[in-house]
Amino acid sequence: MGKGKLIEKFKKSGITASTPKNMLINAAVLYANLNYEDGKWYGDLLGATSGGAKVHVSSDFEDIEVDGAIVKVRGMTLKQGEEAYIEANLIEMTPEILQMTMVAEQMDAKIPGYDLYTTKALLEDSDYIDNIAAIGTLSDGREIIVIMENMLCTSGFEADTKNKDKSVLKCKFECSAGFEDAHDTLPVFVYYPQQKETVVIYTEDMLTSMTVADLEKIAEARGYTITGSNKEEKIASFLEQQNGTGGNE
Repeated sequence: MGKGKLIEKFKKSGITASTPKNMLINAAVLYANLNYEDGKWYGDLLGATSGGAKVHVSSDFEDIEVDGAIVKVRGMTLKQGEEAYIEANLIEMTPEILQMTMVAEQMDAKIPGYDLYTTKALLEDSDYIDNIAAIGTLSDGREIIVIMENMLCTSGFEADTKNKDKSVLKCKFECSAGFEDAHDTLPVFVYYPQQKETVVIYTEDMLTSMTVADLEKIAEARGYTITGSNKEEKIASFLEQQNGTGGNE
């Protein structure tokens, strides 16, 4: 185990300079059948939610019993499977949501102006959703994308209706492995955004206020090869490369 970073003094909280950027804010937005092609995202909104969404991934553990050990011992715990699901309170009542929650199929309706849906005895492959994605937002605007595949609504259909209040459908979508997947883990994928790099765009006035040594140090860090026999020429060379109008970048 490494030593970690040197602690000059213990802090009174866990807040760091990156904390304001990394807080998860607002309710996650749910998409069905999300995929990324040719630099663009494609998918369908699953539906509007009330009270946000719950994303759950956990492992099942089993401790190996060894005579003489009456406490948990590091390395003597086995992972014996895992579960993953997304829970959400949907406030939209659409035919797609009815079919998902009821495991229903559409029948011929004898009443004009209506479609008829009824439960079915057998679960079909089409009852699974290829994937559901929960899109969360960090406080600096970056987005975390959690994708779970082969999702089945296992919560059933239950709608509480009240006067002067909206009805919500409490839905639980459980993740399953596919036939071609490894059957010891679930297809859960978390795309965490890389830290945005702030690239300072220097103006001529900013560079003029620096020493030549500082100017050359910044140029070296950026990989610029600045030319010139005096400060003015070096500044011009720096700006050309920064702005992409000449030299190496």
